[in-house]
Amino acid sequence: MTRVRAFVQARVCLRGKQVEQSLYVDTDTGLLVEESKGPVSERVDLKGCFLAPALLELQINGAIGFHFTKFVDVRSYQENLYRISKHLLKSGVGAFYVTLPTVSSHVLEKLVTLAPELEGSVELISTLTNDHDIQVSLGHSAADFDTGIAAMRAGARSLTHVFNAMSPLHHRNPGLGGLIASPDAPYFSLIADGVHLHPTIVTMAFRSNPTRCILITDALEMAGMPDGVYPGHAQIPHPQRKQGNKVVIDNTDTLVGSCVSMEDCVRNLKQWAGCSVPEAVRCATENIVNLMNLKDRGILEIGRRADFAVLDETGKVMQTWIKGEKVYER
Repeated sequence: MTRVRAFVQARVCLRGKQVEQSLYVDTDTGLLVEESKGPVSERVDLKGCFLAPALLELQINGAIGFHFTKFVDVRSYQENLYRISKHLLKSGVGAFYVTLPTVSSHVLEKLVTLAPELEGSVELISTLTNDHDIQVSLGHSAADFDTGIAAMRAGARSLTHVFNAMSPLHHRNPGLGGLIASPDAPYFSLIADGVHLHPTIVTMAFRSNPTRCILITDALEMAGMPDGVYPGHAQIPHPQRKQGNKVVIDNTDTLVGSCVSMEDCVRNLKQWAGCSVPEAVRCATENIVNLMNLKDRGILEIGRRADFAVLDETGKVMQTWIKGEKVYER
């Protein structure tokens, strides 16, 4: 007999809206089911908190001292992935994409960032998207607006950390950043840490197209670590200084990356843009689902995984659930 766990008194985050309803989980499969699938064996009263899909990390380079470029052997790599997975649960994250710099051609990719102005890029975009079902994002680029349009026509569907590592937005030459307001706007990711982008820019980008906006951390291995100086690695071969969420090459002002959490990105967007918790949550869940064509998680609908983040009024993570089982509580 199917055993069902009911989540009641919740404000469900669904497609950017608040829906007051109960959700039901098959405790054997960890999937969302209809209420009628079996007797309710347990009721979880969320007392009016927001019930969101567990957040998704689309771009993260490492955390708690481990950078994803550091490969010694399969076992230790898997152990570090597990450690990071446990760490990310504290900020409501239920899944993440390992982010790597340029790698050899045999490495399986789900999303590739490239500069569309480079020779052969349009052909490569077409090949990756049509022949290999790989999503292509535009970034780390000095391309102009028209080059971006051509890349999108070839199959590119997103922009990587828009306004960072690309030509600046200009009123006569908008560059790649100008694509976010185009008729067929791409998805675009933002690092909402208050370091990479001013809050007003984050607000402007979000309001231009809320259903295409994606929050990312682009976090480095110092995320979750104390402030201080840390050694470089294959990607950044210089000592790095962590100061809060900001990481620079030591003794310079050169920005290397961020240590912000997905939880704080959601909370920052809510505060800066004046949007609701469900609208901010959509940028860390459903918009990523739609870009990456995920079918098993990220939206609170029947048949998908019961991966939840329970949030308070400000977006603070109170609990995290994976496949209907509580794995973290603040």
